[in-house]
Amino acid sequence: MSQANLFEKNRYKVMRRMALWEGRLSRGRLMDVLGLSGIRVSQLLREVREETPDWFEWDSKSKSYFVTPAAYKRVQADLKTGASDLNLAAYLAEADIHADLTPGAGPVAMAPWGFSQVNPHTFSRIRLAVEQGTQLRIEYRSMRTPEPHTRTVEPHCLIQAGRRWHMRGYCLETSDFRDFVLGRIAKITLLDQKVESTVAEDTKWNAVVKVRIQAHPKMTPGQQDLVRSEYFEGTAVRVHSCRGAMLPYLVQELRLALDITKDVPPEYQLAVENVDEVRKWLFPA
Repeated sequence: MSQANLFEKNRYKVMRRMALWEGRLSRGRLMDVLGLSGIRVSQLLREVREETPDWFEWDSKSKSYFVTPAAYKRVQADLKTGASDLNLAAYLAEADIHADLTPGAGPVAMAPWGFSQVNPHTFSRIRLAVEQGTQLRIEYRSMRTPEPHTRTVEPHCLIQAGRRWHMRGYCLETSDFRDFVLGRIAKITLLDQKVESTVAEDTKWNAVVKVRIQAHPKMTPGQQDLVRSEYFEGTAVRVHSCRGAMLPYLVQELRLALDITKDVPPEYQLAVENVDEVRKWLFPA
């Protein structure tokens, strides 16, 4: 295969990845990501539709090609095995797409400690809802209520936190902003109803909490020195800024001791020094 043909084939992969995880393709979005003229993008759109005709449906209102259920059904088996080059890791690795996913820059925020696989249909429905400012109806399960139950959510962000992805949004049933684990969403439906909440009202999301992380004080002096060298570049404490809503996930992922009399080494090597200051974010009412 010539370099020119390989380049074009890679463009088709980028387009299909975008379509799968964003739920649609539009001329303007592709011009921004691929850095091509409108005429060339229109040509590529026509070619990728001809190559995968059952993937796309035209929506005249948004002037976009929305991805069909048939497309998600076709790729789901490969995505579960990790064999598909359409997976989320490949999507996030695209430079221009990744730039759109930085915290506060769009509908997706990435916490800097981990990664996990998610369902592309679920991911794309949430992203579309955030972009369009519409509600979602989900069938959800939680540790508190493990039986499937219906929630209506006004999402404002997709969040990567530790090993899992979450949706952050206003839940109409609880009248509060909540996190929803994507892996616990069994069914998801885009609604036409416009959201009434705003991200500015989500106080836990907007609060910036400074967490003081120290070597666990119950380790030996030599062990504490080793931990400081490994994690803190030799300083006594590392101060980490975190959104209030994300703090419980940070504590869980880094295995931070909150009660140093119960959370002890060797299972815990790090501890939160200012527990009293951050307690309301750790143990929400």
